[in-house]
Amino acid sequence: EFGVGQGAALLREHLECACSGVMACSTCHVYIHPEWFGRVGEAGEAETDMIELAHEPGETSRLGCQVKLSPTLEGMHISIPSGANNMFDSIPFA
Repeated sequence: EFGVGQGAALLREHLECACSGVMACSTCHVYIHPEWFGRVGEAGEAETDMIELAHEPGETSRLGCQVKLSPTLEGMHISIPSGANNMFDSIPFA
């Protein structure tokens, strides 16, 4: 389950997550260092769709809320983009 546990708590200390991890905003967009990307894995289709709307997406882009942190990723290097697109603000709520 995404959004719970120690990894999620650590992520919230460093990244905005306007949608609470439901892939509706792209504010948690990060770049995974290429040496780590294979271990983290590629984004699924729904995540890829949201990454396309993120601020300056790249080849190793992921939504931080969808990366499941584990001991095997200890020492992973990520970069945070210089800006964010908050797509959550564009969702019309009735």
